[in-house]
Amino acid sequence: MDWSLDRHLRRRMALTLLALAALTVAFATGVAALLAWGIEWLGGLLGLGIPFEIRLAFGGVVTLVADVVVLRRTLRKDAAETFDAAAVGPEAYPDLHATVTRIAQAADLPAPSIHVTDRERPLAITTGLSTDDAKLVVSTGLLGVLDAEELEAVVAHELAHVKNRDAIVMTLVELPLASARNFGRMLQHSGGIHTALIGVALASYAFWGVGRLLVASLSRLRELAADRGASALLGDPAALAVALDTLDGDLTSAPDRDARETALASLSVVPDTSEPSGPNLTYEGRRPLFWSVRLPVRRAHHWLHERYLRATLATHPAADERIDRLRTLERERTAR
Repeated sequence: MDWSLDRHLRRRMALTLLALAALTVAFATGVAALLAWGIEWLGGLLGLGIPFEIRLAFGGVVTLVADVVVLRRTLRKDAAETFDAAAVGPEAYPDLHATVTRIAQAADLPAPSIHVTDRERPLAITTGLSTDDAKLVVSTGLLGVLDAEELEAVVAHELAHVKNRDAIVMTLVELPLASARNFGRMLQHSGGIHTALIGVALASYAFWGVGRLLVASLSRLRELAADRGASALLGDPAALAVALDTLDGDLTSAPDRDARETALASLSVVPDTSEPSGPNLTYEGRRPLFWSVRLPVRRAHHWLHERYLRATLATHPAADERIDRLRTLERERTAR
């Protein structure tokens, strides 16, 4: 197998983890300071003079406890549970098990557990915190549209993520981002009585937004690395190119999902094109208040999203770009 681990990808993973760690510390410090401000306001109402050090320490403890609670809620569901995927044995899917076992052996990896979800949308995700507890989640929609060679290529792509260790890194970095977004939504709908709570919610969304930019950049790089890894495992880049072309043309609309499911869907072999592209510009039925004033702002937002944000926040390179790169690898292979 002619495949060396991508050093550039490893450097980017290390830098992303360090940047997110620094961002997490800054976020926690800011939230603790905002809560200390809220405690000062509450102390003023009660006629209590609470020293700044105590208020800051209390804010830090509250922040830590809240983060642990939200993180535990996020950790309760892995990819298999999030997508209601059931573990399947070789009796139910003999060809799939044989394919996964064969490619895992070629990659010198333990075979991941296999889970199948009854979803129409093509979905293939590998998650886990180590190579020993990796889980491969595939949808019935994916199994229904791919032939044997295409399925083999997709499995090789997913196991390349495990081999590169980027599946572990993506699992780790998605946890604080999903937690921050859920934390912000929880405070947003909590009916808070002080500006500090609004500030905490805004800080949570800001943390999620900046973190999303970092993770999206890493995600695009890891997809290209996994494409190259799958090509090395199979010795045939053309098979994955055909599979990507098939999946890109078969993506169907999906119902609304929660933040955790949306985040995990971004780890799939192909991106979810059913996600909304910027703000709504049309409404069925009654329009919102002040629509004539809000519409120009929404149009400007939509233009900025399409012109700049879509490519920046994309978790995958464009399918055409990936296919062209694979075709180039195929031409280089046949020219040797």
